[in-house]
Amino acid sequence: MNTHHHPSRDLSQTELEKRRLSAVKYFNTQSNYWIGKKLNVSREAVGQWKRKWEADGVTGLTHGTYGRKSKLTPTQEKIIQKDILKGAEESGYSGDFWTLSRITDHIKKKTGVQYQDRSVWHTLERFGFSCQVPERRARERDEKAIQTWVTTTWPAIKKGV
Repeated sequence: MNTHHHPSRDLSQTELEKRRLSAVKYFNTQSNYWIGKKLNVSREAVGQWKRKWEADGVTGLTHGTYGRKSKLTPTQEKIIQKDILKGAEESGYSGDFWTLSRITDHIKKKTGVQYQDRSVWHTLERFGFSCQVPERRARERDEKAIQTWVTTTWPAIKKGV
């Protein structure tokens, strides 16, 4: 299995853009091969950059939006984000927790946009939400008894009393 990855994958979109723009000063004086060696990219990549630069100027080399366009409009996205923050019970679900299937269902009800459960995760990630696992505590949990055990019973056991 190949565990090596391309060094460009370690660069942010801003850093990649900066590298493309740094090639501009060489386009009229150096070969694509030379520019590629200098910037650690293939000559084919330099050729693509040069064609974009010739067609659109510097704006052809600036970064745009990457990935698939959202199915939701910006207004719909704001509505869904607010609903998520209000909680699942506020949106009509029993228990105040969200699951991917609940969010998928909620998006469909609220906007008419259909997602797969496995795909809605990318949208949530873009919104800045992360997976949270609720703390599991028994309903019968007795905090006072636990505290007594920790402060009194356990030290006695430890001492061998």
